[in-house]
Amino acid sequence: MKIRTVLGVLVLVLAACNPDKQTQVDQSEVTFKTTDSSKLYFKNVRQTYYDKEEMEAAKLEVFRIKKREKSDDHPVINLSIVNNWRYDEAYILLEPNGYIQQDTLKLRWKSEEGLHSGSAEYSKGNKTEIVKFADAIYQQIQNKSQFEIEIDGTWQPIFDNTLAKEAFRITMFDYYKLVQRL
Repeated sequence: MKIRTVLGVLVLVLAACNPDKQTQVDQSEVTFKTTDSSKLYFKNVRQTYYDKEEMEAAKLEVFRIKKREKSDDHPVINLSIVNNWRYDEAYILLEPNGYIQQDTLKLRWKSEEGLHSGSAEYSKGNKTEIVKFADAIYQQIQNKSQFEIEIDGTWQPIFDNTLAKEAFRITMFDYYKLVQRL
């Protein structure tokens, strides 16, 4: 009986540590509201996978996934989750690395088979525009698309390694859980 209990707990822990790779999210539904239970889940289960920065003056907590691409020799877009506990809200922030110097981010993608393609563009906007841009990327990562970003008029690969894709995907998955979009 003890072995079954231990195995059951182990399965639950492993499931919580590896967010589902196939979960799709309704992109028409954008919310920033958090609940006590969603914050508790994030802090008790997921926060250990993140570096935490406290912005005392703004009273914000910023979380960046520990296993993320940190290189500046090729284009990378990392994410951070911002917890605004005073208003029970959470936001997603785009954090392009030093290789990406422009204010407007233009991405395009194509499916593995090359049958489907699309694009998304982000120019410094509000929190809703950030989420919509990140939603589009997340959906295409789920679809196993290949990505390129326009830098100085030329298209270069981005999200072309597992670390960059998984960091983006897992951060978005955790964000969706935090704002209860899953």
